[in-house]
Amino acid sequence: MGDGRLLEGRAKSQEFLMACRRSKCLAVQAPCIALVILFPALVLPGTARAADTLYDVAKVSVDATDKDAVAAKAKGMKAAELDALEVVLKRLMPTSAYAQLPDLSQQNIEDLVSSVSIRSERNSATRYIASLDVSFNPEAVKQLLDAQNLPYSEARAEPISILPLVLDGGAVKSEGPEGWYQAWDGLDLTHSVTPATILKPRPDLTAETVKSVLGGDAEAFALMQADYSYAPLVIAVGEAGAGGKFTTRLIGADGVGPINYGHTDNFGGTARQAAQQAAAVAFGIIENRWKVTQTPAVAAPAEPGAEPGGEQTQAPEAGATAEVPRNVQAVVQFSGLKDWQEIRTRLMQVAGIQALEVNALSARAASITFDYAGSLGKLQAALDQNGFAFDEKDGGFVLRSK
Repeated sequence: MGDGRLLEGRAKSQEFLMACRRSKCLAVQAPCIALVILFPALVLPGTARAADTLYDVAKVSVDATDKDAVAAKAKGMKAAELDALEVVLKRLMPTSAYAQLPDLSQQNIEDLVSSVSIRSERNSATRYIASLDVSFNPEAVKQLLDAQNLPYSEARAEPISILPLVLDGGAVKSEGPEGWYQAWDGLDLTHSVTPATILKPRPDLTAETVKSVLGGDAEAFALMQADYSYAPLVIAVGEAGAGGKFTTRLIGADGVGPINYGHTDNFGGTARQAAQQAAAVAFGIIENRWKVTQTPAVAAPAEPGAEPGGEQTQAPEAGATAEVPRNVQAVVQFSGLKDWQEIRTRLMQVAGIQALEVNALSARAASITFDYAGSLGKLQAALDQNGFAFDEKDGGFVLRSK
């Protein structure tokens, strides 16, 4: 490797280290930790990107039961087409417009589908289980969005490669008992707005090197970049806990810029189920960071005392870390468990929000705290851009979907 590449790698590592220090990186102490490394892949112009369209959805899971095998398969196919269309629409649309997604009949959906292919399938007398790929007609989907006056973008980030790892004591593995590699492999990364491929670790990658990078060692980071010949790297750390808890850390830089994100979720279920949901949420954050850059910034409300007609503050850019994070406590209002789960996932994808914790949860409200690097005006603008209302009430803050 030439001196120029090494110097560039070291420069990138310094940027990584500074981002690390600004966000007070956590030391890695757990005996069994899962992680993922992402980095931009070299892609020749006009290659796979054209074939891997945003209007295809791969690996759609189907598990349907009905009175007999034929009815179960028909029911599963309908559900798969609906799920796949929702994926496509959410890829194209900004998060703030999700609430405007139209309710479509089965015939409307079938008119948009161009093909369905079967990856695998099995059935019993009353149950149908399959993995399907569903393709939609791009022009028909765009006509639907235009007719509903819904915003959308087909812009895509440069491809990245993903290297899932598991630290088990002093060993580096590609898979662990929680199924971290399988969780990422089960996602449709190819057709995303941030397309990705999965790699496996080289035999000479040591746990010491990985832990050094996580601890903020710039030299170890530069060497890791050189070993894989890609830069910049993003390391995603996942740790399975008891009772379906899962902690995810994203640190480094993606297609947007520096990223440093950490959160613990109580998904419930088994460790494998938690890992699957954690991987989906983590990749959703990477996707949403890109989508935010493709959405015009929203002017924030004027700060108290601001002169009328003066310069207005814009919503924070993805990955911005110039301001010291403030701790915010708010009450989230929702209609039910499903609504709460969707709100929590969307909140975790808002640029600038970190370390979100749930302090109390009831049937219709949740008390949360999180850190935000910016003014309350900027936070309100960022939340508004992502489809949330954020208001002050009785000396506190109340947050809800618009």
